[in-house]
Amino acid sequence: MPLQTVNGRACRWAGASVKVLKMISVDEAQRMILDRVPVLPTEIVALSETTGRILRQDIYADMDMPPFDRARMDGYALRAADLAIVPARLRVLGQLAAGQQFDGQVGPGQAVRIMTGAPVPDGADAVQKVEATATDQQTVTIYESVKVGQFITPRGSEATRGQHLIAAGQRITPADIAVMATFGYAQVRVSQSLTVNVLSTGNELVEVNQTPSIAQIRNSNGYALRSYLDQLGARSSFLGIVPDDEELILQRIKAALPQCDVLILSGGVSMGDYDLVKHALRRLGADIVFDRVCIHPGKPTVFALLEHKPVFALPGNPVSVAVTFLNFVYPALNKMMGARDIFLPSFRAILEADAKHAPDRRSYLPGRLTSREGQLTVAPLRWGGSSDLIAFRHANALIIVPEGLSLIQAGQLCHTILIPHMSWASAAAKESQPIR
Repeated sequence: MPLQTVNGRACRWAGASVKVLKMISVDEAQRMILDRVPVLPTEIVALSETTGRILRQDIYADMDMPPFDRARMDGYALRAADLAIVPARLRVLGQLAAGQQFDGQVGPGQAVRIMTGAPVPDGADAVQKVEATATDQQTVTIYESVKVGQFITPRGSEATRGQHLIAAGQRITPADIAVMATFGYAQVRVSQSLTVNVLSTGNELVEVNQTPSIAQIRNSNGYALRSYLDQLGARSSFLGIVPDDEELILQRIKAALPQCDVLILSGGVSMGDYDLVKHALRRLGADIVFDRVCIHPGKPTVFALLEHKPVFALPGNPVSVAVTFLNFVYPALNKMMGARDIFLPSFRAILEADAKHAPDRRSYLPGRLTSREGQLTVAPLRWGGSSDLIAFRHANALIIVPEGLSLIQAGQLCHTILIPHMSWASAAAKESQPIR
């Protein structure tokens, strides 16, 4: 197919019929992506290998927990009625440690020395902590009375046999692993690992270990994308920088695709003479689902299917990469891995200063979200636009200014989405309800 050239580089379609796609809303783009990405198959792996993976089976208790009435304190198992008047002197029948059983029964005027975690012997209905006692070889004196059930965790109070404990679709945490180990899940069904290849495009880019010329910058997008992917639990590879040459871009896409489930590119998707990614994708036979979204920053975002695999071509500016990844790639990959909650948490917060932008697109502005006395507040950050990665580093949330609205005034509620894996996020989430 004939091509035009600029400075000897193949760069534009000539004489070809190219489908013109309309600009779509953020919601439409998300829906179109999620309608088209597949859900990965499952595999069974050892429990020790499941941290961060997406659980693809429901987890049930195979026994009561605790499986017996369990002592919560080191002390003495006894009958509460024997301490109606204190101090009371009781005969000690023996000693019981965690993992041991007591064959006899505690009767009136009797007690058993018991350790935390041990099963409460028959006949006893309370435990008194050792600090409230004095003992000799055969007897113990109890100085404080107790109520029935005191310092005892009843059988089945934490979980009962057959109880549903963890739903499929959760990202597995260390706490989940502890639960699964408790109930005998030595192997667990999870989503197969998701593999993602990352390419950066642009003549202006050099690698991190190189010194850029006056017209160049070091590549940050490849590293940022891999970091996001690591947080998601995906296996990623950065395949380097491709110059603005359509033939080279085409070759690198073609070589990268068989090795991955998803391909992500950054740069080369706008309308300039050297924005060649869409042309390369079309020549490879890709179905370009959309190529412009009503979002700021990140308007020239491309989503395509090539050989039935999702391809995301994101803008080149680093903040645009972050915003489009979080809004489009993040939920898509979560769906592919079988996650139940695919979008980032979203909250209402009170603006600390005016948030404004051009009303023609939905804007995602970097902000700093905090919680004060149970109320979420968010402060817009001063930033220089979609290339200002220095300012964006301080953001832990994105403030949403909807289409058609140029200003949200200080003191008003606004919608925010959390930038993932911030240390404060779990605390903030406890104090406010998500809106998504």
